Amino acid sequence: MMTTPSLIDELECALAAGSNVQRITMLARITDLFVEGASCYSDGQITLFDEVIARLITAIETKARAKLSSRLAQVRNAPPGVIRTLAFDDDIEVARPVLAMSERLEDADLVANASNKSQQHLAAIAERRSLSEAVTEVLVARGDRQVVRSVAKNSGARFSDAGFRMLVKRSNGDDALAMQVGVRRDVPHQHFLRLLQEASAAVRNRLAAENPGAGGAVETVLGGRITMLEASLSEHRTDMKYTRQDISELKLFILPKR
Repeated sequence: MMTTPSLIDELECALAAGSNVQRITMLARITDLFVEGASCYSDGQITLFDEVIARLITAIETKARAKLSSRLAQVRNAPPGVIRTLAFDDDIEVARPVLAMSERLEDADLVANASNKSQQHLAAIAERRSLSEAVTEVLVARGDRQVVRSVAKNSGARFSDAGFRMLVKRSNGDDALAMQVGVRRDVPHQHFLRLLQEASAAVRNRLAAENPGAGGAVETVLGGRITMLEASLSEHRTDMKYTRQDISELKLFILPKR
C-alpha cells in the first residue's frame, strides 16, 4: 500500500534531495499504484494520492508531466487537484490530454481555462465528448477560427441562444463555419434564417442540397430579399441603388420548389 513507511520515506528523500530522475521514478511508481487500483480506492485514499502526486509534479520536467497527464486523462476518478493542475499548465503537451478527455474537470474549471489560457488550450477543450452551453459561449467568443470551427462541428456541444447568435455572426465570410453551423440539427430556426441571410450563394445551395427541408427556408429568405430590392427599385428610379439585373441574378439562387 502506498502509505507504507518505506515508500513515504522514499518520497520525502526524493523531494528533499533526490535528482530529477529519482522524482520521476517515484512518480511513475505512485501513478502505477493508483491506476492499477483506481476503481477500488475510497475518496479518502484518492485525496491522499492527490496530495502526494501534487507534491511531486511541482518538481519534475515537462515531459514527465505530459506523460502523467496522458495516463490520468481517462481515469474517471483521477485525483481532481492533480487534474486541474495539469489542465492549467502553460505547456499544451501537458494540458491537452486532460482538457480533451478528463471527466474530473467541472464546467467551472473549463470556463476558467477557456477564459484565460492559450488558443491551443481552447482547441483541446473544443474536442471534448460533451460541452455545456456555458463552456461553448466562451469558446465561441474567445476562440480563433480553428477553435470555433472545431466546436461548431462537435455533435456533443450544446449552445445557448447567445452562443448560436455568436456562431452565426462569426460565420459571416467563413463558408466552412457557415456550413458546420447550418447542418447542426439543434440550430434554432431564427438563427438558421439569419445564417442564410448572411451566407454566400454556394453555402445556401449546399445547405439546401444536403437538407431538403432547408429548401423552403432558402426560398423564404431570398424571396424576402427580392421583395425588398424590387421595392427599392420602384422608389428610386432616378438614382437606383439596385438594378433589375441584380434582382434577376438573386432569383437564380432560389431552387425550384420540389
